[in-house]
Amino acid sequence: MLLLSAMAASASAGDSFPLAAQDDRGSTVRLASPPRRVVSLAPSLTEIVFLLGRQERLAGVTRYCNFPPVAASLPKIGGVSDPDVERVVALAPDLVLCTTDGNPREKVRALEEMGIPCFAVAPQDLASVFATIERVGVLLGAADRGRAEAAALRRRAERARAAAPNGRETPRVLFAVSTSPVIAAGAGTFMDELVRLSGGRNVAAGYAGRYPRLAVEDLVAARPDVVFVAGMTGVDRFPEEVTRWKEIPAFRDGAVHTLDGDVATRPGPRLVDALEQVSAVLAAWRERHAKANAPVGGGKR
Repeated sequence: MLLLSAMAASASAGDSFPLAAQDDRGSTVRLASPPRRVVSLAPSLTEIVFLLGRQERLAGVTRYCNFPPVAASLPKIGGVSDPDVERVVALAPDLVLCTTDGNPREKVRALEEMGIPCFAVAPQDLASVFATIERVGVLLGAADRGRAEAAALRRRAERARAAAPNGRETPRVLFAVSTSPVIAAGAGTFMDELVRLSGGRNVAAGYAGRYPRLAVEDLVAARPDVVFVAGMTGVDRFPEEVTRWKEIPAFRDGAVHTLDGDVATRPGPRLVDALEQVSAVLAAWRERHAKANAPVGGGKR
């Protein structure tokens, strides 16, 4: 309730400046006026700035910021885990957007010691992604736009979730982030949430760690009905020694689906796109499964 109250207070602040906003580190960021030069240290945050219509304020982004495509042409400050502090400072930003789990704390601290405000976020699920959009909207003087965009994404997510009916058999799902070796998205990951909201059961949720490495024996025991792959260079195909096991229904039935890895793993607006895709695949699986198991003649005697 306290978190919701804080979020509501931030949203109600509208576009009034000066403002003071607490980030996910518990640090207070103070802005005298809407920032004119913003540096983004994560692709998801860059996508949020574009969603809010404030892309003209982006002075610099990471080399991984590739969506929308025009983002790739912006000045680069290094990577997510290795941003170049000197490059950031040279861009003279009046706000840096960063993450608590991707950007090195010492680099962010160095920027703050030079007087550059840094706002850090740590979204862990879809709800906190939507909240992040609203909070960044407030910071950029686009509070109304942030609320509207977040509300639209919430509605889409709810529709995708509603498409997962109760009472039907739950498909067993594996979401792989690597195919050789097989590394799956376990409990507490965004991909785990996508599977659960879509009416599936994540077969990797019971393993230790957020991204457990699975042997062929684990896959045979788990028997996933559907496999999703977060497609990135070199991880979009399973080796033959894995796919040859017909005891694994997904491989036997050809139910392996590749999603854009950037869409499925970034805690940004397009995570709802991934939810819609996963939901559609699992809905189609349930439909086929229901037809295959329907009594001949509709069950009439």
